[in-house]
Amino acid sequence: MSTNNIYKCLEKIHELIAKSFKMPLTPFVMIHEDKLSSIIEKIYVLIPAEVKEAHNIINKRDEIYMEAQQRANQLLMDAKHQAENLLSESELLKAVQAEADKIRQQVVAECESMQHQARGDAELIKAAAIKQSITIREGADHYAETVLCNLNEDLTNLHNIVRNGQQHLSQMKAESAMLINEQKTILAQVNSQVQQTEKHCQ
Repeated sequence: MSTNNIYKCLEKIHELIAKSFKMPLTPFVMIHEDKLSSIIEKIYVLIPAEVKEAHNIINKRDEIYMEAQQRANQLLMDAKHQAENLLSESELLKAVQAEADKIRQQVVAECESMQHQARGDAELIKAAAIKQSITIREGADHYAETVLCNLNEDLTNLHNIVRNGQQHLSQMKAESAMLINEQKTILAQVNSQVQQTEKHCQ
């Protein structure tokens, strides 16, 4: 669902680009900054929960390890205090020490298991998040490529229109120059005939 919403946000960006003012004779458009920022913020919000969860687990990995270490230390201290209270009997002391060692081994094994599990879960979530990120990035790249191709086609058409207009203007200027020259020639002929008529009248 989040992926679909992200693609909808990307489509809104495309619509925003399409509706934005195009600067003449350039590949640039003027985009409303607040609208674009709002869409980008929505994309951040729509990032899949797996990605956020992977990030949180990675950040909390050390915290989990420290909590496990503190628990182990506390258990060891409790076992030590219990052993110190039973120092009057050597056999009992040996039993307590053995039990403390056993507890210590259990705690260490539990800590290692918790750490291994946390790392495994983090790696699985991270892999899923990376896969999802790649899919989104590929879709975004394809979408951006399509938008740029459309923009390039529009610019090419605009360039052709400008070039045809320039050619038409040049043709009109040439025709106007020829017409002016013809009118000048006719005017010169008329002036010459008028001068000849005036001479005959004298």
